[in-house]
Amino acid sequence: MSISRDLARVADQIATKNDLRPDFCDRLTRALAQLWSAGADGLAPDDVSRFDSIFVRIVPTSTVGTRIELSDRIATAAAPPRGVLLVLAQDDIDVAGPILRLSPALTDEDLVDVARRCGSSHMGAIAERPELSIRVTDVLVLRGDDDVRRIVTGNAGAHFSDKSFARLSLQARDDEKVGLVLIARVDLPDLVVRFLQANGSAEIRRSLGDRVSHRRDGDSIAHVARSIRLTEDGWLESWDFDSAASVLSRLGEARHQLDPFIRRLAQTDRFPEIVHVLTEVTGLPLDLVKHMMVSLDTEAFVKVARAVGLKSETVAEVLMIGPWLHRLDARAREAAMLAFQATDADEARARVRRWAGEKV
Repeated sequence: MSISRDLARVADQIATKNDLRPDFCDRLTRALAQLWSAGADGLAPDDVSRFDSIFVRIVPTSTVGTRIELSDRIATAAAPPRGVLLVLAQDDIDVAGPILRLSPALTDEDLVDVARRCGSSHMGAIAERPELSIRVTDVLVLRGDDDVRRIVTGNAGAHFSDKSFARLSLQARDDEKVGLVLIARVDLPDLVVRFLQANGSAEIRRSLGDRVSHRRDGDSIAHVARSIRLTEDGWLESWDFDSAASVLSRLGEARHQLDPFIRRLAQTDRFPEIVHVLTEVTGLPLDLVKHMMVSLDTEAFVKVARAVGLKSETVAEVLMIGPWLHRLDARAREAAMLAFQATDADEARARVRRWAGEKV
C-alpha cells in the first residue's frame, strides 16, 4: 500500500511538472528501476500502470547511460511496463538493442512497427532474436539492407516465406557471403537450390554438393505441388479470386479465340481471371494453377501455355503481371520464353492431360 501511495504521488507530481531536468530524470529513473526490479512479480496492475506513466514521462529526458541501464533491466522481463518498453525499443540503437534482441514482451506487430519506423541498425538487432516469425522476416528481408539480410539468413530460428527466399537467392547471385549462409539452411526450398545451382558463384555451386538427392519427375505435376511451400500464399493474398470467377461467364464465346482473350486480360493485369481461365480450359485444380503461376519455376506454366495454344506475345505479357511482375527477373523471363518456344505442342497437350488426371 505504501508503494502504491508513493507511486501515485510521484505520478501526480510528474504529470504537472513542466521543467524536467536530465539530472532529476536520471536519479528518478534509476530509483524507480531498482524499485520495479525488486517488486515486479508482485505488483498490482494499477502500480504497473503508474510505473509506466512515470517512466514514459521521464525516460526521454534521461541520459543515454541511464536509458541503457533501464533497457538492460527490462529486456528479459516477461511483463515489463509496456509504454516505456516501446519507447526504448525505438530509441538509439545502444538503448534499443537489448530489448529488440531479447524482450519476450514484444509482439510481431511491435517488431514490424519498429522495423518500418527505424533504420537498418534496429532491423539488424531484431534479426538476432532467438526466433522470428515469417511476418517479421518478410519485413527484414524486403525492407532491410544487405547486412540485415545476411544476419537474418544466418539465424536458425528465423522462418522464411518463399518471397523472402526469392529475394535472398537474388542477392546470393552477387553476394557470396549470404549465398553460403543461405545454402546451409535446412529449410531451403528445392527451387532456390536449383536457382543457385544455375546462377550462384562457383563456390556456392561447389558448396551445394549433394544437396539435391534426386531429380524431379518432369512427367508429373506433383513436383509443382511439392515445390510450393504453404507460405507462398502470401503472394496471392492481395488478389480477389472469388470475384474473378465471373470471367468464366464470358469464356464460352472466347474458347475459339483463347489467345487474344487471355492477352487482353494480361494487358489489364487481370491475373486472377487468367488463373480461372487456365483452370477451366485445362481441367487442373484451381489451387494448383494459382501456385503454378506464382512459382519461381515456370516450367509447368510453359507446358500449359503451349498446350492451350497461347502465342509468344501473350506468354510474354502473362510473365509480366501478377506476382511474377515482382518475382521474376529479366533472365528468368527470357529462360521461360526460350523454353516455351522449344516445347512441342502435342507433347505439351499430352502432358497437361496426364496432369489433369492426377491427384495432387
